[in-house]
Amino acid sequence: MHPAVIAILSLIGAGLFLWFAVIRMISKLHPSPMPWRWARFIDNPLRMWVQNPAKVMDQMGIHQGMRVLELGPGPGFFTLEASRRVGNSGRLYCLDIQPELIARLKCRIERDGLENVALMVGDTAALPFADDSLDLAFLVTVFGEIPNKDEALRELHRVLRLGGILSVSEILVDPDYSLPGTIISQADKAGFESVQQFGNFFIYLLNFRKR
Repeated sequence: MHPAVIAILSLIGAGLFLWFAVIRMISKLHPSPMPWRWARFIDNPLRMWVQNPAKVMDQMGIHQGMRVLELGPGPGFFTLEASRRVGNSGRLYCLDIQPELIARLKCRIERDGLENVALMVGDTAALPFADDSLDLAFLVTVFGEIPNKDEALRELHRVLRLGGILSVSEILVDPDYSLPGTIISQADKAGFESVQQFGNFFIYLLNFRKR
């Protein structure tokens, strides 16, 4: 390869690395949801290969009849498969803090005729569910965006039934990526025990059980 091409590619790579580092630093200091306008970038064929919804649902253990909460559904990349898994005898609740994303997801739900999905605008500080009312809650590349993680985990612990499952998945390319050990430690403090781990350092899924 020509030296000039190598130099240009090196500069591009260095620029991307610097951009990622800056974004990651900002997200750690000031956690916040992904801007809703960026949602179209995460709903793409490449993600289907990296985080196939069917495989992810298998790892979470979602099945017929469950009452499931999806926190931060975005444009619904996992919503359709989760809805199919819980079936007509179950219920899927999708909660996002950004009304624009819920409005976009509503169009998708109506287009596909999904009748077992309830959409909500809200945040993790005050989940609109009764104590011990859900079987499973999951967050995919969302945990790092939550400003007060301890408060969110306490709320999730409250709304899950005894033995209910909390599932958290992260991927390294996400600027809000959290280390698995950090999440395990925080979940343990909130009253969850780690029961399953899938994947590796770069992309993983953790299942916790409410103690």
